[in-house]
Amino acid sequence: MSSTRILFVTVPSPQTELFVDYLREQLQCEVEACDREATLPSIPCLALIDSAQCNLSQMTRWGGVDKIAAFNVEHIDDAVSLLLNIPFIGIFYRHDNLSNISKGIEKIIEGEVWLTRYMMQTLIRHYRQQQKIAFQPVMGLTQRELEILTLIASQQSNIDIAQRLILSQHTVKSHLYNIFRKIRVHNRHQAIEWAHQHLNLYIPGSHLIPKHEAQNPYG
Repeated sequence: MSSTRILFVTVPSPQTELFVDYLREQLQCEVEACDREATLPSIPCLALIDSAQCNLSQMTRWGGVDKIAAFNVEHIDDAVSLLLNIPFIGIFYRHDNLSNISKGIEKIIEGEVWLTRYMMQTLIRHYRQQQKIAFQPVMGLTQRELEILTLIASQQSNIDIAQRLILSQHTVKSHLYNIFRKIRVHNRHQAIEWAHQHLNLYIPGSHLIPKHEAQNPYG
């Protein structure tokens, strides 16, 4: 495993260095801490991205790396939201012990995927449904509107949606207005419930919609 390079993408700290030293010793390969805004590596590597220190845009930026895994994920809803937007091949939770983390990284290096069966089933169900609705117009929604509705359902903000789809926030708000009008809802919370009922999408943490989003439906 000596030829494998691991980048721990996070905010540098003494705890970070201790973790890096632990991985070096356990995995016997090159491991180094890397700032979130660092230049992407030109050679194959595994990027272990600290989800507690990186926002969605920063994590998405690392999607072009050979292999990427999410570290420090708080709970399964967060994990599924990340997986619906970024091609992670491994998820490590905040409560995972060091031994489990090093074992998972080792499996990823060997070419395996470090995801639970439940998460794999959820993703398969989601993408099958996406394929189905791609050929079946729903309530007059365009393919772009369905795409944005799916992103809303996975708890993405207008800024996140705009960055992901390379749109302006004004355009995103216009799409939201059209979506709400077509499916006859008044806010994001109702749109998420509608998507859950009619599109059979996985809705992570749908009961945790902040109050300000219900009050500002297009925000």
